[in-house]
Amino acid sequence: MTAVQGLEGKMMNKYGYGTDYYGYRKKFVVLVPSTNTAVESEYHLMKPTGVALATRACVIPSIKVTNEEEFVGLVKAIGDATEQGLKDALSCEPDHVIFGYSAETFWDGKERSDREFKRYNDIAQAVGGCNITFGAQAIQDALACYPGVKKIAVISPYMPVGDNMVIKFLEDIGYEVTAIKGHCSPGAVEIAHEPFGKTRELVQAVNSADCDLILQAGTNLHFAELAGSLEAELGKPVLAINTITFWHALRTNGIPDRIKGFGSLLSEH
Repeated sequence: MTAVQGLEGKMMNKYGYGTDYYGYRKKFVVLVPSTNTAVESEYHLMKPTGVALATRACVIPSIKVTNEEEFVGLVKAIGDATEQGLKDALSCEPDHVIFGYSAETFWDGKERSDREFKRYNDIAQAVGGCNITFGAQAIQDALACYPGVKKIAVISPYMPVGDNMVIKFLEDIGYEVTAIKGHCSPGAVEIAHEPFGKTRELVQAVNSADCDLILQAGTNLHFAELAGSLEAELGKPVLAINTITFWHALRTNGIPDRIKGFGSLLSEH
């Protein structure tokens, strides 16, 4: 179906309430910390016709991060704001909610992550009659598309305490982390200011013949387009967290579109 055909179908259905005008395939809520600008931008780059995105914020202060204690405080602020943010976002009656953050979904490993996913998914089902995409669980589904992968290298914008949580989660689900490097970005807003050149250096630092796949965590770090380029250059999968979560939301809602420019996950799976 083309965009014009979809819109014409809407216009012909004069009294047909129930379908968003531009979201005639699906309407997704994109739930992000209020400091985050990268998720919305990258999702719109990847968005197929007929999908509407409604970005809603979990309100947190513009926290500076100069040490690990402040990073933990940032993650806690996001967690504290999430339940109310989710309930507020459900008022637009979405088909699905994508959680546009990742650090809090890894925290303390798989057991806690599964528990938090269930908690928020239960709220989404009870209040909005829909399901959610959660970063950690989406990563598990994405990695299952690459059955030969056993060893993973990781980059992030995090402080070391955040990187250690990523390692714990990946080890909990059966993968070996060969190397991990973080930007140690100085604040929640500043994560989105990290240049591609600097991020490329992190990728080069963690890449080795020993790693099967490179994974990027940290949803406010722009990486989706760079991941597609790096995958072609390095000859191995390079997965961006925002591509992973958007891919997961599309596929779990029956949208099969293969979208190029962001790597093999979205173009081939």
